[in-house]
Amino acid sequence: MIQSMTGYGRGKTGKGAAKVIVLIKAVNGRFLEVKIRGFDIDPSDDKKIRDIISEKLVRGTIHVNLEIEGNGQSQSLTFNKDRFEAIEAIILNIQKDYGRHLDLGDIVNANDLFTHVDADSPGSNHLIKAVENACTEVIQMRKTEGEKLKNDFEDRISILEDVLNQVEKELPKEFQKREKRYKSRIAELLDGAAVDENRIAQEIAMLAEKADVTEETVRLRSHFQQFKSLLVEKGSAGKRLNFLLQEMGREINTIGSKSSSEHIVNHVITLKDEAEKMREQIQNIL
Repeated sequence: MIQSMTGYGRGKTGKGAAKVIVLIKAVNGRFLEVKIRGFDIDPSDDKKIRDIISEKLVRGTIHVNLEIEGNGQSQSLTFNKDRFEAIEAIILNIQKDYGRHLDLGDIVNANDLFTHVDADSPGSNHLIKAVENACTEVIQMRKTEGEKLKNDFEDRISILEDVLNQVEKELPKEFQKREKRYKSRIAELLDGAAVDENRIAQEIAMLAEKADVTEETVRLRSHFQQFKSLLVEKGSAGKRLNFLLQEMGREINTIGSKSSSEHIVNHVITLKDEAEKMREQIQNIL
C-alpha cells in the first residue's frame, strides 16, 4: 500500500524528573535527509538514530527534535577531584624546586574543576526507544494519508479509462471523416483529371496510418493497469508511479498531436487535466 511522505510522530520514554521526548516531522524530499536538533548526544547514538530512520522512513526530509522534560530542574555540580589533586601536586613541586609560590586561582577557574551534570540524563536505550516510537507514529500517519491518496488516484484512473474508452469509440468515425476529407481534397486538386483509384486508396491509407493512435491507446491502457497495481504494492512506489505518469503524459500528447477531431481533442484536454492533478499529488508519495 502506498504511503505519503509527510507525517508527524512523538516518542516519550524514561522515568523520574527527566524524560526524553523525540519529535519527528517528515516532509517531501527526493532523497533521505535527516536533521537532528536538541541536546548533545553521543556519536554512536546519532548513527543509531539515522540508521533507524533510514530503515523505517526511507525517504523525505526528516526533522528530529530531541527534548528532555524537566531538564532545567535536574542539574547538579560535580567536582573533578583527580584534576584538582594533579594541579595541587604541580604547585607544590614548583614551590619545592624553585622556591616560588603559585596561587591556584591564578592557574585555573571554577569551570576547570566543576562540571554541570544532568542528574537524570536519558540513557541510550531510552533515547533509541523514543525514536522508534516516534517513527511508528510517523508511519501510521503516512499510511492514513497514503490511503486517501490511493483512493484519489483510483478515482482519477477510472476517469482516464472512461475518457479513453470514448476516444476509442470515436476513432472509427474519425477515420471515416478523415478518409472522406482526403478524397474530397484530392478531387479538388485533380479537378476532373484521370487518376489511378488504387494509388489514391494507397495514399489515403498511408495518411490514415500516420494519424492512427491505436498503438498509443494500447500503451496508455497498459500504463493504467500498471499504475493501479503499484498502488497496492508493498514498499516505496513513488518514483515508479512518477515514471508511469510521465509515460502517460507522452502517450496523451501524441494522441492529441495526431488528432484533428474536435471531440477527440476535447477528450485529450480532459486526459491532460486529470493527469496534471495526479502529477501534483504524486510528489508526496513515498
